[in-house]
Amino acid sequence: MKRRQFLQYSTLAAASLTFAACNSQGSTHFNQPPANFGKLEKTDLQIGIVSSLDCLPLVVAKEKGMFKKYGLNVTLVKQPTWERVQQELHSGKLDAVQTLFAVPLWEYFSAEGTKSRAQAEEAEKPRRRRNRRERDNEDKEKSKSNANTVALMGLNINGNSISLGESAWKAGLRPRQAYNSLHEMQESYNKFFRELKQPPGFAIAHPAAMANYTTRYWLGTMGIDAERDLKFEVLAPNNITAGLESGKLIGYATDELFNQQTLADKKAFTASIDRDVWHGHPEKILASLDTWLQANPITAKAMMAAVLEACQYCDNPKHVAELAPVLGKSQYTDTGSNKNWQKILAGNYNYGGFDGKSGVMKVPDFQIFHFQATNYLQQPNHANFLWHSHAAWVLTQMVRWRQQQLTEYPKNADAVIKQLYPTAAYADIAKAFWLNLPKGQLKIEQPEMFIDRVAFDPNKAAEYLNGFELRA
Repeated sequence: MKRRQFLQYSTLAAASLTFAACNSQGSTHFNQPPANFGKLEKTDLQIGIVSSLDCLPLVVAKEKGMFKKYGLNVTLVKQPTWERVQQELHSGKLDAVQTLFAVPLWEYFSAEGTKSRAQAEEAEKPRRRRNRRERDNEDKEKSKSNANTVALMGLNINGNSISLGESAWKAGLRPRQAYNSLHEMQESYNKFFRELKQPPGFAIAHPAAMANYTTRYWLGTMGIDAERDLKFEVLAPNNITAGLESGKLIGYATDELFNQQTLADKKAFTASIDRDVWHGHPEKILASLDTWLQANPITAKAMMAAVLEACQYCDNPKHVAELAPVLGKSQYTDTGSNKNWQKILAGNYNYGGFDGKSGVMKVPDFQIFHFQATNYLQQPNHANFLWHSHAAWVLTQMVRWRQQQLTEYPKNADAVIKQLYPTAAYADIAKAFWLNLPKGQLKIEQPEMFIDRVAFDPNKAAEYLNGFELRA
């Protein structure tokens, strides 16, 4: 690939991003629906969040009164990890959560893998007569355990970084824009990892994090075996920093603001952002349990409407200066008026480095909460729409890396995806907002969407999966 072609791939063409930046303000003036969707089943809600840039729409909906506008009294409950978010959701302590796009699939196939064991254990329990209260309590617990996490809407697309420690920089590795071609970058990174005496540690936030899948995909494109050449570990941010300092970790893949702070502290540099691995990939979602959605359909719509309005608000450049201090409040991210928030939201992304030079590049679509016109995001498509084809791609990667004991693409995949990523409620909200929706939930991801220029057809998922040479 020639330098001109490589730079066109890695930036989606400067002209298109200039178009996006110039038009993003106009694209975020939207009609708003009437605030009344009907009688709410529940008005006091507990919504779980994790301290990251993509909790911003929920923070804005709370701080700017959008939840109140739709009749909701919402408390945002900060959680330390994505795993804890899900635990609190399934316990019934939370009504809805900000969570990972792949979590519904992750949990579903985990449950499938343990169902037979649970049934066997139940059969071994001594039989005795239970009183009514015991039966009711057991039924409630069974209902909770059988409930599935379902996606309600997307919160954002893009938004992660793949970063490496100083040792990689000293060995000659650089951010993707420093290379003349993808082939040159592949040779450089492949040589570095193959010459290491033992597989280094690499940190991720959760096995179902999109950053895990896009990093593995990126490594595969470099000819690096994610299973053999690295050791993936789930670590908290403070442990990542310690791991980089000790040399136990070669790098990490995560969302913001942790990465920008680590770069500012000269602990790492960003090799690639995952927008350049898969343009427009889904990132975080607003989710609930399916049982909660069934019991609270009007409340769910009111909540989704408030969040959609907030997503539109977040994408308006006029609001950038006010968003960073709001997000930095102690009950959300506890980062104060961190200037890095504002830089990212303004489209100025720092790749870092150890040569004293500026690593800042203009990346207006590093993270999109609702809509920006780019080569990969054209109306009526937008960040909040749940593509079933996106879930199908994630499922191919779960199988590729043998997650949840999956060894082949499930024959019931289409039915499972429809169940876990329902679209009816969001369609009603979109109609109220006078938003046009794409026709259907499946689309082919064209070759230019991926770093390796390999298209993904959701109707040929098994065939696509069989095309990977590097896999578990």
